Amino acid sequence: MATPREQLATILRQSRLDAGGFESHAALAKKLNVSRPVVSKAENPAMPVPSDAVLAAWSGATGVPLDTLTDLAQRAKSGTPDWFVPYRQAESEATVIRSWAPLIVPGLEQTEAYARAVLSAEPYTPPELDELLTARLERQQALQRAYVVSIFDAGVLQRCIGSPAVMAEQCMHLLTLAEQSNIALHVVPVGTNTGAWGALDIASHDGLATVNFSTATDDVTTMETSQVDHALLAYERILGFALPKPATLDFVRQQEEQWKTQI
Repeated sequence: MATPREQLATILRQSRLDAGGFESHAALAKKLNVSRPVVSKAENPAMPVPSDAVLAAWSGATGVPLDTLTDLAQRAKSGTPDWFVPYRQAESEATVIRSWAPLIVPGLEQTEAYARAVLSAEPYTPPELDELLTARLERQQALQRAYVVSIFDAGVLQRCIGSPAVMAEQCMHLLTLAEQSNIALHVVPVGTNTGAWGALDIASHDGLATVNFSTATDDVTTMETSQVDHALLAYERILGFALPKPATLDFVRQQEEQWKTQI
């Protein structure tokens, strides 16, 4: 699925061509009273989102609805993929958040350095990376409001993401978060074969739950009752294999010390 920025670039280009008289970037640039690169960059999904003034002028010149352009622009600036938008909204309103992470530290608990290292694994442009990083860190405001139960596989803190220094800082951050009464951390110990199918996040509010499933090839957000029930059951099964909070914190401290020895 195309990203909001890619969709915006496509609509801008098509609207320019459909309007007639603007076959070249220079022709539309003259109409908008801007330089040619402003137009070419607007149609390039690798470039930052055009300004509100440029989008308004583009709409006036080509007839493309301004609300369509501004909606896509806002979604592109948010750094949030379309498939994740419903879950992010539910998460921002949730009173209880549950997460299961078999491969990496959950986004809500990532340090900035760890999050940057995770996101840098994909071929994002610097502006795209910054937008995604900002969006991920903004989500962490939920930690100040919701009750959070976070389960992660032991291998998550044994896998080097970024560098030993990044991992040591991440471990220390988890220990700091665990001091909050509304955050419960649990680790599934080494050798326990559970939840290998992928990550799971559940945001609940007023008796309703929104689930996000993440696998190697697909991500799905849903409020469908049978899917929610299935997710809650799967989560409880994983929690049953996890260590209690005190033992989990001992494990995190051990991992922190091990990473420090490699710095």
